Amino acid sequence: MNATKRKFNALLQGIGAKPLAQSPAKDSQKNDPLSSINRPSTPPHLTSASDDTSTPNKDMAGSNISTTPSDFLTKRRRIGVLESTTANGKTGGTTISNVVLKKWTPGGTAISPTKETKVEPPKYCPGDRDELIRRLGTFQELTQWTPKPDKVNEIEWAKKGWVCQGRERVRCTLCNKELVVKMNKREVDGKEVPVIVGSDIEEAFVKRFVELIIDAHQDGCLWKKRGCDDTLLRLPLASPPAALASLRKRYDELCARQSFLPYLFNLRLPANLDVQAIKSQLAPSFFTEPPPPTTNPSTPNDVALALALAGWQGLTNPRVGQVPNSATCATCLRRLGLWMFKSKEVDEVTGQILVPALMDYLDPVREHRFFCPWRNAATQHNPGAKTTDNKTAWEVLAQTIKNHAYLRKHAEKSTLRNILHRPTASVPATPSRGGHAEGDGRSPMLGPDMVDDEDEDTTARDAKDKQRWARLRRVKSLFDTKNGRKLRRTSSRPGTASSRPPTAQSKQASVPPETPGKK
Repeated sequence: MNATKRKFNALLQGIGAKPLAQSPAKDSQKNDPLSSINRPSTPPHLTSASDDTSTPNKDMAGSNISTTPSDFLTKRRRIGVLESTTANGKTGGTTISNVVLKKWTPGGTAISPTKETKVEPPKYCPGDRDELIRRLGTFQELTQWTPKPDKVNEIEWAKKGWVCQGRERVRCTLCNKELVVKMNKREVDGKEVPVIVGSDIEEAFVKRFVELIIDAHQDGCLWKKRGCDDTLLRLPLASPPAALASLRKRYDELCARQSFLPYLFNLRLPANLDVQAIKSQLAPSFFTEPPPPTTNPSTPNDVALALALAGWQGLTNPRVGQVPNSATCATCLRRLGLWMFKSKEVDEVTGQILVPALMDYLDPVREHRFFCPWRNAATQHNPGAKTTDNKTAWEVLAQTIKNHAYLRKHAEKSTLRNILHRPTASVPATPSRGGHAEGDGRSPMLGPDMVDDEDEDTTARDAKDKQRWARLRRVKSLFDTKNGRKLRRTSSRPGTASSRPPTAQSKQASVPPETPGKK
């Protein structure tokens, strides 16, 4: 019994004993007066009065926590809570406001709700054109990837799921297999030195890398079974609204670089690319709707329109922003320095070139890469087309503009014809005082030009009707025979409507019935 009492007393004394020593991080979090803000389990409206942050804690007086303003601000920055401290003369406490809510994870780390999470690109997408262009973009830097032969260039690697990982190194986006692609270089003392190799050795290298584009993937990799289609880079230019909207966007971006654009005589355009004809085929509202930016000139810029028709647009660097003296192609990602093709000094009166440009001329079509649809007709070819006449992207765009202009012109004519030949406009109305016709409705007031057009249309329509009736008479004369003419002549004489004698039934039918009561 005594032993039981001793154990019970020891247990009671142990309940009120000092707890075990904790880590410094936990002690600082426990003694910190702002630690109750970052506890997600206890809502602020359920805390007791002793835990309220606006009331100073009694145990803080005997603790070793420094209450200087610099230490307090340091803790506030470390905790990551936005608060405003106000001195209270009576209580000496602090008031917390504007607390930022954060998302808590099971690991205990806080994530701000305004921070956007980075979305990883898909690893296998053989039918996504944007992802193919993104993989092509990794081969842009010349310091990382040097030009290769056509069979093992960057487009062939990107179609099979490879991206440029480092200097002459590619990596698969799905199986993460890496491969070094070096053909005519070797390392000497840690530096790459070009090596001259024979044509047969280079062909052997090319043949081997063509096989490695597929075989270098792991056995279970999906890129090894199927890559991107050859027609994935084809541009959808058959729809006039989308094609014209993208053309206007490229034109506006190039007009923003008007001071760096070359002169019109610095361009060497294809023979069948007539800028003036295409400009006349565009809608009158093409350069005004939507409203252009302030950088656009008052009159259309032929150089910007020619470059936009060839697929060029303004260059925008993700780090620097807009590059004012350069253009780029959104498909082949080729960069073009506009300042290299502009004549440095030109006589404004005579137009004579005083100081030429660094380059002789600018061919906006040939500056694209060989696989770009703006230059390569095979890439832009539609596999479902019935004709075998291949056209490049700029030729398809020019044909789309021409077809759209033809349809717009005929639509305007049909609309005007419907207005002129309405029933209320074609039927003459009796004029009355006040210029209105008699009746409930009012006749439209046509101008002298519209009246003349209507008279001309009526005269032309009457002439066509006469020609149509003349043709019908000639066709009818072909079926006219001698017996038919005789029958028509006998039927036209009076009293000879019928040549057959009357029968008994016809006589009875011709006698009227007798009326009862009359004899």
